[in-house]
Amino acid sequence: MQTIMDTLHTHKAQQDLQAFSLALEQVAPGLRNYIRQRLGSAERRGLLPPGLYEPNDVIDDLWLAVYQQWESLPQDEKSLRVALFQMANRRLDEIIQQEAWHRRAVSLEDILKDEIQMMDEIPQITVDADGDILLVEELDDAEWEPPEPSMVLLEESFEDELLETLGVEPEPVKGSLPQRARLAHLYDELPEQTRILLDLWTRGRLTPEEIAQVQGVTVAQVEATLERVRIEFRRRLNQA
Repeated sequence: MQTIMDTLHTHKAQQDLQAFSLALEQVAPGLRNYIRQRLGSAERRGLLPPGLYEPNDVIDDLWLAVYQQWESLPQDEKSLRVALFQMANRRLDEIIQQEAWHRRAVSLEDILKDEIQMMDEIPQITVDADGDILLVEELDDAEWEPPEPSMVLLEESFEDELLETLGVEPEPVKGSLPQRARLAHLYDELPEQTRILLDLWTRGRLTPEEIAQVQGVTVAQVEATLERVRIEFRRRLNQA
C-alpha cells in the first residue's frame, strides 16, 4: 500500500508541484488554519497591517520551499509534519519582524502629519458674551455620547475549537457577545509563546509531543502551559 511519503516522492520525481502541494496538505492538515490564525492574531494586535498578508500566499511559498528543499527534509511523515510547522513559524516570525522594522522606520514627517490631523479633529471652542466657553459647532454636551468601542471577536470556527479544546462549556459563551469579547481578549492577552502553543494545539492539530518538537521545549512544559491556560480561561469565563 502506497504511503503519503511514497506519493510525495512520486510527485517530486514527476516534477508535479501542484500534486506535491496537495499531498503536503495531508501531512499537515492543520497548517493552513494555523497560519491563518497567527496572521489574524498579529493583525488584531497591530503587529501587521490588516489584509497585507494572505494565508494562502504564505502557505504557497512554504510548499514551494519544501519542494525545492525536499531532499534535505525528514523523510518520515511525523518528522516532516514537525519540520513543516517549524518552517511556517520561521516565515511568520520573519513577516512580523519585517513589519516591526517598517513601523520603527516611519519618518518624523509622517508622525507630524498624523498629529496635525488629530489636532484638526479636536472641536474648536469660543467664548460667549457671558464668558462661557462654547464649542464652535454648538454641540449640546447633554446629548453627546462618546462612541462605543468596537467589540473584537475571534473567528467563530476558532471560538468553537478553542472552547472545545479548553473544556469550556460553549453555550454560555457563544450566546453572549460580552463573553465572546472576553474570550477574544483573554486569547489576545496571552504571552506570545503561550499563544503559539495554544494555536499549534487547536488550529495546528498537533499533539503535545509534536508541539514540543516544533518549539524546542519539553513535553512537560507544553502540557503544564496548556493546563494553566485551560484553568485560567475557565476561571475568567466563570466556569471554574
